[in-house]
Amino acid sequence: MLINKRKSIANVLVIMMVMILLLPVASGCSPKENGNDGPLQVFVAAGMKKPMDVVIEKFQAEKGVKVVPNYASSGGLWAQIREGQPCDLYYSADWMYIEMAQQEDKLTEAKEFLSDCLVLVVSETGDGKVNTMDDLAKPGVTFAMGDPQAPVGMYAETALRNLGLWDKVSDTLKAMPSTVNQVAIMVKEDQVDAGLIYSSVANGNGLKIVQRLDEEVTGEIIFGVGVIKGGNEELAREFKDFAFEHVDEFCSYGWEPYE
Repeated sequence: MLINKRKSIANVLVIMMVMILLLPVASGCSPKENGNDGPLQVFVAAGMKKPMDVVIEKFQAEKGVKVVPNYASSGGLWAQIREGQPCDLYYSADWMYIEMAQQEDKLTEAKEFLSDCLVLVVSETGDGKVNTMDDLAKPGVTFAMGDPQAPVGMYAETALRNLGLWDKVSDTLKAMPSTVNQVAIMVKEDQVDAGLIYSSVANGNGLKIVQRLDEEVTGEIIFGVGVIKGGNEELAREFKDFAFEHVDEFCSYGWEPYE
């Protein structure tokens, strides 16, 4: 009788342990689905790094949630998302990638965030040597632009083609890095005479702008944001709204709120 009683107690304990382990599954919600537990994985176009770092720091201090940014080219980030890399929120420097994410049913929400323009900037040696886009075709001039697979490079190629310069700059185009920040660094460090970058990045790096390009030449430049389906959607929306509330951090670099 004593042995049977002990077996019964043991069986009850086993059943209780199983019920405790299954409780989160039975409830149908994980902590991540329930709301605001971090960390929040945010994929961000590289050119937005400086103001975004400030917004992230403010958000973490106010909300007590860890935010993990991944800065790279918009196209590279989109490729990571398609491959299934963990991501909750995606900021792209080209609305095209947001549309692609929508078409592939990767987003639960998408919104235009900022607008920008492309500018021609010069280095110390390029100052006085390059004054307009036409000067990029002159012998002895060197310049850099982004890889056309990145939005900034695509806008630059579009501008050069629309201005009839694309075929004329094959000898003066020195490099096409994958991100706009790399182009800015090349100009800043006097590795080239000139570069084609976003106005916001030029302002952030203190580079001299000699020409601003109209959207009729480059196409409309829209920075967008998308909430990734199946990620920490509630916290992602909270961060998205927080960034909109702190849009002045971006405007201080030359962006304008998209309207």
